[in-house]
Amino acid sequence: MIVVVAAVVFDEEGNVLLCSRPENKPPAGWEFPGGKVEPGENFAAALEREMVEELALPGRCGGEIAVVRAAKVELHFLEFFPESGVEVTPREGQLFRWQKVEGDMPCDLLPNDRPVWEILKKEKDC
Repeated sequence: MIVVVAAVVFDEEGNVLLCSRPENKPPAGWEFPGGKVEPGENFAAALEREMVEELALPGRCGGEIAVVRAAKVELHFLEFFPESGVEVTPREGQLFRWQKVEGDMPCDLLPNDRPVWEILKKEKDC
């Protein structure tokens, strides 16, 4: 089982950060940013490392929002709070966008990320 952490990051307007998968890392599509947990790492340390490595985005983790289990992967979605004044700078050729949660789920969102989108949408609707 591969253990992965993913960041749920909001901007000042309440939009959530989504990233494209790098071309050399299938499957193609959009996802919450993150990566694999290395042996001996806790989830927060892994996500903080991944955010700097992939997006040059230092910050700190908050609470866990959801766990999604699929065939060979277990994904832990955590709140992530970037350091003030730091911009997203993709380092692996990926694209990024800030997506409104109030609208429809993006059709290009990867299947394992969809349950988290539904959780965020319900929270916005309340």
